[in-house]
Amino acid sequence: MLFSRVRCRETAADLCQEAFVRLCRSDDLGNVGNLKAYLFRTAQNLLFDHYRSQTVRNSAIVDWPEHEPPEAEDPRCAETVALAEQDLDRLIEAMTSLSPLCQRIFYLNRFEGMKQREIAETLNISVRTVEENVKKALLHCAKTLDQS
Repeated sequence: MLFSRVRCRETAADLCQEAFVRLCRSDDLGNVGNLKAYLFRTAQNLLFDHYRSQTVRNSAIVDWPEHEPPEAEDPRCAETVALAEQDLDRLIEAMTSLSPLCQRIFYLNRFEGMKQREIAETLNISVRTVEENVKKALLHCAKTLDQS
């Protein structure tokens, strides 16, 4: 029955084996009146699951022209890298114009991943001071990048 529906010996054999495995793993076979009908129904359900999965799989396949996916732009091209390095240089220079405390707070927050409360406790300052300095540093960075 399975081979006549799927037209593939390997797939039919896999589905048949899975049906028998499920039959063997079933705990309440004593309540089944007709084991042959139960096995047939299990195999049929597996066949329906197989069709559904094939439908989903086939709908996800995209036909690319010439059977190749389109080439994506390389984000590491020389121009992109050069522009990013220039932005980074500007940001580093901008950070040096901030106070040492502001630099330290920004570093701990953004590069060490510390929370504002942790920074306040570590530096023995108020959470409000930490918040203001993080805000100041972020605005300064944004302003620096906007000027480019």
